[in-house]
Amino acid sequence: MKEKLKTTDYPSRNVKTQTYVDGDTFITKHFYDARDAYVREFISLKDGVQEIKHYTDQGVLSKLDHFVENKRHGLETKYMISKANSSVKSTKMYENGKLHGKNITYSQSGEVVKHEVFALGKLVLKYLREGSDSDEITKVTIIDKESIVNLPTTEHDKLQNYI
Repeated sequence: MKEKLKTTDYPSRNVKTQTYVDGDTFITKHFYDARDAYVREFISLKDGVQEIKHYTDQGVLSKLDHFVENKRHGLETKYMISKANSSVKSTKMYENGKLHGKNITYSQSGEVVKHEVFALGKLVLKYLREGSDSDEITKVTIIDKESIVNLPTTEHDKLQNYI
């Protein structure tokens, strides 16, 4: 149930904003100009986690972000705009505003193009695959040996299998 719906129009900038509370979630919607009804950003705040969904002016989801205390935290997902079926273009993990964990980029066909692992903002590992049609890791390149200790636990344990 929407409580205390507030709509703000900015005529000089052709921007419209709605804010309201839905249960225990605070929601803000930023719309593209008044000619269409598509939401540009859908922002929800629940339990201290801000989730922001970014949309194109055609209404296609292009990016999903998470923030805690105005810093990126958790999974960021970018979607391929040309595909209406929500194909993932890339995923990145953040902790306290810094890349921390897997950073994976996909091709148009959904195959992994690049797989990197970050620790507190520093690139530490690159996983290389046998071929574009294989998920089999054949080689691990360590970029920053000193930052290995800062890797997320799952990535640190996974690395031990390849050293």
